[in-house]
Amino acid sequence: MYLGRVSAVASLRSLGLAPLRFPVTGAAIGLWGTGPVFVASAAVCALVGAYGLLVPALRRAELPT
Repeated sequence: MYLGRVSAVASLRSLGLAPLRFPVTGAAIGLWGTGPVFVASAAVCALVGAYGLLVPALRRAELPT
């Protein structure tokens, strides 16, 4: 039951918001260049990964049986 909801939200975030992020990323590259934008994107990915590792509730999350 929850797996479908989580999958729907994940799909919306990854695919549904992409057309909105492309112009923002393009504008950021136009202002600062590719290097800083890639570094900022990598930092966001690293922070999200660290958050997932540091929050005990996320580490112990399991699907219902």
